[in-house]
Amino acid sequence: MFALGCSTEQIGLISSVGLVLSMVLSLAGGSITDRLGRRRTTLVFDLLSWGGGTLLWALSRNFTWFLVAAIVNSTVRIVQTSWRCLMIEDTPQEQRVHVYVWIYIVDVVAGLIAPVAGLFVEHFGLVHAMRGLYLFAFAVMVGMFLVRNTMLHETAIGLVKLREARRASLRDTLSDYARVAARLMRSPLTLAAFLLSTLISIQDVLKTTFLAILLTKGLSFSDASIAIFPALGAAATILMYLLVLPSLSGRKAAVPLLIGLAISAAGVLLLVICPARSYIIVIISTVLTYGGAAIIIPHSDTLVANTVQENDRSKALSIFYVLFFALSSPFGYIGGRLFDISNRLPYILAGCILLLCLLLCLLIPWLEKKQARQEKS
Repeated sequence: MFALGCSTEQIGLISSVGLVLSMVLSLAGGSITDRLGRRRTTLVFDLLSWGGGTLLWALSRNFTWFLVAAIVNSTVRIVQTSWRCLMIEDTPQEQRVHVYVWIYIVDVVAGLIAPVAGLFVEHFGLVHAMRGLYLFAFAVMVGMFLVRNTMLHETAIGLVKLREARRASLRDTLSDYARVAARLMRSPLTLAAFLLSTLISIQDVLKTTFLAILLTKGLSFSDASIAIFPALGAAATILMYLLVLPSLSGRKAAVPLLIGLAISAAGVLLLVICPARSYIIVIISTVLTYGGAAIIIPHSDTLVANTVQENDRSKALSIFYVLFFALSSPFGYIGGRLFDISNRLPYILAGCILLLCLLLCLLIPWLEKKQARQEKS
Protein backbone atom coordinates (compact mmCIF):
# COMPACT_ATOMS: atom_id res chain seq x y z
CA MET A 1 0.00 0.00 0.00
CA PHE A 2 2.77 2.38 0.96
CA ALA A 3 4.70 1.58 -2.23
CA LEU A 4 1.64 2.34 -4.38
CA GLY A 5 1.20 5.82 -2.93
CA CYS A 6 -0.99 5.33 0.14
CA SER A 7 -0.11 7.51 3.12
CA THR A 8 0.13 6.07 6.63
CA GLU A 9 -3.12 7.92 7.44
CA GLN A 10 -4.86 6.28 4.45
CA ILE A 11 -3.53 2.87 5.49
CA GLY A 12 -4.96 3.44 8.95
CA LEU A 13 -8.26 4.60 7.43
CA ILE A 14 -8.49 1.41 5.30
CA SER A 15 -7.96 -0.63 8.45
CA SER A 16 -10.66 1.30 10.32
CA VAL A 17 -13.22 1.07 7.47
CA GLY A 18 -12.67 -2.68 7.35
CA LEU A 19 -13.21 -2.91 11.08
CA VAL A 20 -16.42 -0.81 11.00
CA LEU A 21 -17.87 -3.02 8.25
CA SER A 22 -16.75 -6.05 10.22
CA MET A 23 -18.83 -4.79 13.13
CA VAL A 24 -21.98 -4.58 10.98
CA LEU A 25 -21.42 -7.94 9.29
CA SER A 26 -20.61 -9.62 12.60
CA LEU A 27 -24.11 -8.82 13.85
CA ALA A 28 -25.60 -10.64 10.88
CA GLY A 29 -23.13 -13.52 11.21
CA GLY A 30 -25.03 -15.42 13.88
CA SER A 31 -28.36 -15.36 12.05
CA ILE A 32 -26.76 -16.23 8.69
CA THR A 33 -24.83 -19.10 10.31
CA ASP A 34 -28.02 -20.53 11.84
CA ARG A 35 -30.06 -20.12 8.63
CA LEU A 36 -27.49 -21.43 6.12
CA GLY A 37 -25.70 -23.84 8.44
CA ARG A 38 -22.13 -23.69 9.72
CA ARG A 39 -20.70 -25.64 6.77
CA ARG A 40 -22.42 -23.75 3.93
CA THR A 41 -21.83 -20.32 5.50
CA THR A 42 -18.13 -21.07 5.84
CA LEU A 43 -17.81 -22.09 2.17
CA VAL A 44 -19.77 -19.17 0.67
CA PHE A 45 -18.18 -16.37 2.66
CA ASP A 46 -14.65 -17.82 2.60
CA LEU A 47 -14.87 -17.82 -1.21
CA LEU A 48 -16.12 -14.21 -1.19
CA SER A 49 -13.88 -12.73 1.49
CA TRP A 50 -10.58 -14.47 0.76
CA GLY A 51 -11.10 -15.40 -2.89
CA GLY A 52 -12.40 -11.96 -3.79
CA GLY A 53 -10.07 -10.14 -1.40
CA THR A 54 -6.82 -11.72 -2.58
CA LEU A 55 -7.76 -11.19 -6.24
CA LEU A 56 -8.49 -7.49 -5.62
CA TRP A 57 -5.22 -7.05 -3.70
CA ALA A 58 -3.34 -8.67 -6.58
CA LEU A 59 -4.82 -6.13 -9.02
CA SER A 60 -4.76 -3.06 -6.76
CA ARG A 61 -3.40 0.21 -8.15
CA ASN A 62 -4.19 2.86 -5.54
CA PHE A 63 -6.04 3.76 -2.35
CA THR A 64 -9.49 3.09 -3.89
CA TRP A 65 -8.57 -0.45 -4.92
CA PHE A 66 -7.23 -1.23 -1.44
CA LEU A 67 -10.36 0.24 0.17
CA VAL A 68 -12.65 -1.95 -1.99
CA ALA A 69 -10.50 -4.99 -1.21
CA ALA A 70 -10.83 -4.27 2.52
CA ILE A 71 -14.62 -3.98 2.14
CA VAL A 72 -14.85 -7.34 0.34
CA ASN A 73 -12.49 -9.01 2.79
CA SER A 74 -14.53 -7.74 5.76
CA THR A 75 -17.20 -10.37 4.93
CA VAL A 76 -14.79 -12.82 6.54
CA ARG A 77 -16.35 -11.76 9.84
CA ILE A 78 -19.43 -13.83 8.96
CA VAL A 79 -17.13 -16.83 8.55
CA GLN A 80 -15.51 -16.05 11.88
CA THR A 81 -18.72 -17.09 13.63
CA SER A 82 -19.50 -20.14 11.46
CA TRP A 83 -15.89 -21.42 11.48
CA ARG A 84 -15.55 -21.20 15.25
CA CYS A 85 -18.82 -23.07 15.64
CA LEU A 86 -17.59 -25.78 13.24
CA MET A 87 -14.31 -26.14 15.16
CA ILE A 88 -15.60 -26.50 18.68
CA GLU A 89 -19.30 -27.41 18.88
CA ASP A 90 -18.70 -31.17 18.71
CA THR A 91 -15.52 -30.90 20.82
CA PRO A 92 -15.43 -31.41 24.63
CA GLN A 93 -14.52 -28.26 26.57
CA GLU A 94 -11.27 -29.67 27.94
CA GLN A 95 -10.02 -30.38 24.39
CA ARG A 96 -10.89 -27.03 22.81
CA VAL A 97 -7.62 -25.30 23.65
CA HIS A 98 -5.80 -28.09 21.79
CA VAL A 99 -8.02 -27.54 18.74
CA TYR A 100 -7.13 -23.85 18.73
CA VAL A 101 -3.43 -24.63 19.23
CA TRP A 102 -3.31 -26.99 16.23
CA ILE A 103 -5.12 -24.48 14.03
CA TYR A 104 -2.54 -21.85 15.00
CA ILE A 105 0.34 -24.30 14.44
CA VAL A 106 -0.88 -24.85 10.87
CA ASP A 107 -1.04 -21.08 10.41
CA VAL A 108 2.38 -20.49 11.93
CA VAL A 109 4.17 -23.22 9.97
CA ALA A 110 3.29 -21.28 6.81
CA GLY A 111 5.25 -18.36 8.27
CA LEU A 112 8.44 -20.42 8.07
CA ILE A 113 8.53 -19.86 4.31
CA ALA A 114 8.23 -16.06 4.63
CA PRO A 115 11.91 -15.60 3.61
CA VAL A 116 10.89 -16.90 0.17
CA ALA A 117 8.75 -13.77 -0.14
CA GLY A 118 11.85 -11.75 0.67
CA LEU A 119 13.69 -13.41 -2.21
CA PHE A 120 10.80 -12.59 -4.55
CA VAL A 121 10.83 -8.96 -3.39
CA GLU A 122 14.58 -8.74 -3.91
CA HIS A 123 14.37 -10.26 -7.40
CA PHE A 124 11.11 -8.81 -8.79
CA GLY A 125 10.58 -5.71 -6.63
CA LEU A 126 8.05 -5.18 -3.84
CA VAL A 127 4.90 -4.49 -5.92
CA HIS A 128 5.38 -7.23 -8.55
CA ALA A 129 6.30 -9.79 -5.89
CA MET A 130 3.20 -8.97 -3.84
CA ARG A 131 0.94 -9.21 -6.88
CA GLY A 132 2.30 -12.67 -7.63
CA LEU A 133 1.94 -13.80 -4.02
CA TYR A 134 -1.68 -12.62 -3.87
CA LEU A 135 -2.52 -14.41 -7.14
CA PHE A 136 -0.96 -17.57 -5.69
CA ALA A 137 -2.99 -17.05 -2.51
CA PHE A 138 -6.18 -16.70 -4.57
CA ALA A 139 -5.55 -20.00 -6.38
CA VAL A 140 -4.56 -22.13 -3.38
CA MET A 141 -7.16 -20.72 -0.97
CA VAL A 142 -10.10 -21.19 -3.36
CA GLY A 143 -8.90 -24.73 -4.04
CA MET A 144 -8.56 -25.42 -0.32
CA PHE A 145 -12.07 -24.11 0.46
CA LEU A 146 -13.63 -26.45 -2.11
CA VAL A 147 -11.66 -29.50 -0.96
CA ARG A 148 -12.23 -28.77 2.75
CA ASN A 149 -15.97 -28.41 2.23
CA THR A 150 -16.20 -32.01 0.99
CA MET A 151 -14.56 -33.19 4.23
CA LEU A 152 -16.76 -31.23 6.65
CA HIS A 153 -20.16 -32.09 8.11
CA GLU A 154 -22.69 -29.96 9.95
CA THR A 155 -22.41 -29.96 13.76
CA ALA A 156 -25.12 -31.44 15.98
CA ILE A 157 -26.09 -28.00 17.30
CA GLY A 158 -25.94 -26.64 13.74
CA LEU A 159 -28.54 -29.17 12.58
CA VAL A 160 -30.84 -28.15 15.43
CA LYS A 161 -30.41 -24.47 14.60
CA LEU A 162 -31.13 -25.12 10.91
CA ARG A 163 -34.49 -26.66 11.83
CA GLU A 164 -35.31 -23.83 14.24
CA ALA A 165 -34.29 -21.13 11.72
CA ARG A 166 -36.74 -22.45 9.10
CA ARG A 167 -39.63 -21.75 11.48
CA ALA A 168 -38.28 -18.46 12.89
CA SER A 169 -39.53 -15.06 11.72
CA LEU A 170 -37.47 -11.86 11.71
CA ARG A 171 -39.18 -10.87 14.93
CA ASP A 172 -38.20 -14.20 16.52
CA THR A 173 -34.60 -13.70 15.40
CA LEU A 174 -34.40 -10.19 16.88
CA SER A 175 -36.01 -11.41 20.08
CA ASP A 176 -33.44 -14.20 20.27
CA TYR A 177 -30.60 -11.69 19.90
CA ALA A 178 -32.08 -9.60 22.71
CA ARG A 179 -32.40 -12.65 24.97
CA VAL A 180 -28.78 -13.72 24.33
CA ALA A 181 -27.50 -10.17 24.85
CA ALA A 182 -29.33 -9.92 28.19
CA ARG A 183 -27.83 -13.24 29.30
CA LEU A 184 -24.33 -12.08 28.34
CA MET A 185 -24.74 -8.81 30.23
CA ARG A 186 -25.59 -10.77 33.38
CA SER A 187 -22.30 -12.70 33.25
CA PRO A 188 -19.29 -10.65 34.49
CA LEU A 189 -16.93 -13.51 33.53
CA THR A 190 -18.18 -13.51 29.93
CA LEU A 191 -17.90 -9.71 29.74
CA ALA A 192 -14.36 -9.86 31.10
CA ALA A 193 -13.42 -12.56 28.56
CA PHE A 194 -14.89 -10.47 25.72
CA LEU A 195 -13.12 -7.30 26.88
CA LEU A 196 -9.80 -9.10 27.25
CA SER A 197 -10.05 -10.57 23.76
CA THR A 198 -10.90 -7.13 22.34
CA LEU A 199 -7.96 -5.42 24.04
CA ILE A 200 -5.62 -8.16 22.81
CA SER A 201 -6.84 -7.56 19.26
CA ILE A 202 -6.45 -3.77 19.55
CA GLN A 203 -2.81 -4.02 20.58
CA ASP A 204 -2.23 -6.53 17.77
CA VAL A 205 -3.69 -4.06 15.23
CA LEU A 206 -1.38 -1.34 16.55
CA LYS A 207 1.66 -3.65 16.41
CA THR A 208 1.16 -5.26 13.02
CA THR A 209 -0.44 -2.56 10.82
CA PHE A 210 2.65 -0.36 10.69
CA LEU A 211 5.41 -2.82 11.55
CA ALA A 212 6.78 -3.16 8.00
CA ILE A 213 6.89 0.64 7.63
CA LEU A 214 8.60 1.03 11.01
CA LEU A 215 11.24 -1.54 10.11
CA THR A 216 11.96 -0.12 6.63
CA LYS A 217 11.44 3.63 7.09
CA GLY A 218 12.01 4.05 10.82
CA LEU A 219 14.73 1.46 11.50
CA SER A 220 16.36 1.49 8.01
CA PHE A 221 16.02 -2.22 7.16
CA SER A 222 15.74 -3.14 3.47
CA ASP A 223 12.37 -4.34 2.06
CA ALA A 224 13.78 -7.81 1.35
CA SER A 225 15.53 -8.26 4.72
CA ILE A 226 12.41 -7.88 6.88
CA ALA A 227 10.98 -11.17 5.56
CA ILE A 228 13.31 -13.01 7.97
CA PHE A 229 11.47 -11.71 11.04
CA PRO A 230 8.09 -13.47 10.44
CA ALA A 231 10.00 -16.72 9.87
CA LEU A 232 11.85 -16.31 13.18
CA GLY A 233 8.55 -15.48 14.84
CA ALA A 234 6.97 -18.60 13.38
CA ALA A 235 9.84 -20.73 14.67
CA ALA A 236 9.49 -19.15 18.13
CA THR A 237 5.76 -19.84 18.08
CA ILE A 238 6.23 -23.52 17.20
CA LEU A 239 8.85 -23.93 19.95
CA MET A 240 6.47 -22.28 22.40
CA TYR A 241 3.70 -24.68 21.40
CA LEU A 242 5.97 -27.72 21.72
CA LEU A 243 7.97 -26.82 24.83
CA VAL A 244 5.89 -24.44 26.95
CA LEU A 245 2.18 -24.96 26.26
CA PRO A 246 2.17 -28.64 27.36
CA SER A 247 3.36 -27.55 30.81
CA LEU A 248 0.46 -25.07 30.97
CA SER A 249 -2.14 -27.67 29.99
CA GLY A 250 -4.88 -28.11 32.55
CA ARG A 251 -4.24 -24.78 34.28
CA LYS A 252 -6.90 -22.14 34.64
CA ALA A 253 -6.87 -19.63 31.76
CA ALA A 254 -5.59 -16.71 33.86
CA VAL A 255 -2.14 -18.26 34.49
CA PRO A 256 -1.14 -18.86 30.83
CA LEU A 257 -2.63 -15.50 29.87
CA LEU A 258 -0.58 -13.63 32.48
CA ILE A 259 2.61 -15.36 31.30
CA GLY A 260 1.89 -14.68 27.62
CA LEU A 261 0.94 -11.05 28.18
CA ALA A 262 4.10 -10.37 30.20
CA ILE A 263 6.30 -11.92 27.47
CA SER A 264 4.55 -9.98 24.72
CA ALA A 265 4.77 -6.69 26.65
CA ALA A 266 8.55 -7.16 26.96
CA GLY A 267 8.77 -7.64 23.18
CA VAL A 268 6.83 -4.43 22.50
CA LEU A 269 9.01 -2.47 24.94
CA LEU A 270 12.15 -3.61 23.09
CA LEU A 271 10.67 -2.37 19.81
CA VAL A 272 9.97 1.03 21.39
CA ILE A 273 13.61 1.51 22.45
CA CYS A 274 15.23 -0.20 19.43
CA PRO A 275 17.88 1.84 17.55
CA ALA A 276 18.18 1.80 13.74
CA ARG A 277 19.31 -1.45 12.06
CA SER A 278 19.65 -3.34 15.34
CA TYR A 279 19.02 -6.88 14.15
CA ILE A 280 19.64 -8.38 17.58
CA ILE A 281 17.01 -6.27 19.36
CA VAL A 282 14.40 -6.74 16.60
CA ILE A 283 15.03 -10.50 16.59
CA ILE A 284 14.59 -10.71 20.38
CA SER A 285 11.48 -8.50 20.17
CA THR A 286 10.05 -10.70 17.40
CA VAL A 287 10.68 -13.90 19.37
CA LEU A 288 9.04 -12.43 22.48
CA THR A 289 5.97 -10.96 20.75
CA TYR A 290 5.31 -14.08 18.69
CA GLY A 291 6.04 -16.36 21.65
CA GLY A 292 3.71 -14.37 23.88
CA ALA A 293 0.96 -14.43 21.26
CA ALA A 294 1.34 -18.22 20.99
CA ILE A 295 0.23 -18.46 24.61
CA ILE A 296 -2.27 -15.60 24.61
CA ILE A 297 -4.40 -16.32 21.54
CA PRO A 298 -5.50 -19.96 22.06
CA HIS A 299 -6.18 -19.41 25.76
CA SER A 300 -8.08 -16.16 25.14
CA ASP A 301 -10.21 -17.78 22.41
CA THR A 302 -10.88 -20.81 24.60
CA LEU A 303 -11.89 -18.59 27.51
CA VAL A 304 -14.45 -16.82 25.29
CA ALA A 305 -15.74 -20.13 23.83
CA ASN A 306 -16.19 -21.72 27.25
CA THR A 307 -18.02 -18.79 28.86
CA VAL A 308 -21.00 -18.76 26.48
CA GLN A 309 -23.98 -21.13 26.44
CA GLU A 310 -23.71 -23.93 23.86
CA ASN A 311 -27.12 -23.26 22.28
CA ASP A 312 -26.48 -19.51 22.12
CA ARG A 313 -22.98 -19.68 20.64
CA SER A 314 -23.58 -18.33 17.12
CA LYS A 315 -25.57 -15.30 18.26
CA ALA A 316 -23.35 -14.75 21.32
CA LEU A 317 -20.27 -14.68 19.08
CA SER A 318 -22.05 -12.29 16.70
CA ILE A 319 -22.82 -9.89 19.55
CA PHE A 320 -19.25 -10.25 20.80
CA TYR A 321 -17.81 -9.37 17.38
CA VAL A 322 -20.05 -6.30 17.12
CA LEU A 323 -18.70 -4.99 20.43
CA PHE A 324 -15.23 -6.18 19.45
CA PHE A 325 -15.17 -4.14 16.22
CA ALA A 326 -17.02 -1.17 17.70
CA LEU A 327 -14.20 -0.79 20.22
CA SER A 328 -11.28 -1.72 17.95
CA SER A 329 -12.29 -0.07 14.65
CA PRO A 330 -10.91 3.42 15.44
CA PHE A 331 -7.46 2.11 16.30
CA GLY A 332 -6.24 1.60 12.74
CA TYR A 333 -6.82 5.29 12.07
CA ILE A 334 -5.57 6.32 15.52
CA GLY A 335 -2.43 4.27 14.95
CA GLY A 336 -1.85 6.02 11.62
CA ARG A 337 -2.14 9.46 13.21
CA LEU A 338 0.16 8.44 16.06
CA PHE A 339 2.67 6.99 13.59
CA ASP A 340 2.80 10.34 11.75
CA ILE A 341 3.71 12.07 15.01
CA SER A 342 6.30 9.46 16.01
CA ASN A 343 6.82 5.97 14.59
CA ARG A 344 7.14 4.57 18.13
CA LEU A 345 3.84 5.95 19.53
CA PRO A 346 1.59 3.08 18.28
CA TYR A 347 3.88 0.64 20.09
CA ILE A 348 3.87 2.66 23.30
CA LEU A 349 0.06 2.55 23.21
CA ALA A 350 0.14 -1.21 22.47
CA GLY A 351 2.40 -1.73 25.51
CA CYS A 352 -0.01 0.22 27.74
CA ILE A 353 -2.93 -1.91 26.53
CA LEU A 354 -0.98 -5.09 27.31
CA LEU A 355 -0.44 -3.82 30.87
CA LEU A 356 -4.19 -3.18 31.13
CA CYS A 357 -4.79 -6.77 29.96
CA LEU A 358 -2.50 -8.02 32.72
CA LEU A 359 -4.60 -6.20 35.31
CA LEU A 360 -7.81 -7.61 33.83
CA CYS A 361 -6.39 -11.15 33.97
CA LEU A 362 -5.91 -10.82 37.70
CA LEU A 363 -9.71 -10.49 38.04
CA ILE A 364 -10.54 -13.64 36.07
CA PRO A 365 -9.94 -16.24 38.87
CA TRP A 366 -12.21 -14.26 41.20
CA LEU A 367 -14.91 -14.01 38.51
CA GLU A 368 -14.67 -17.76 37.79
CA LYS A 369 -15.20 -18.57 41.46
CA LYS A 370 -18.11 -16.12 41.68
CA GLN A 371 -19.83 -17.66 38.65
CA ALA A 372 -19.30 -21.20 39.99
CA ARG A 373 -20.97 -20.18 43.28
CA GLN A 374 -23.91 -18.65 41.40
CA GLU A 375 -24.39 -21.79 39.27
CA LYS A 376 -24.42 -23.99 42.38
CA SER A 377 -26.97 -21.78 44.11
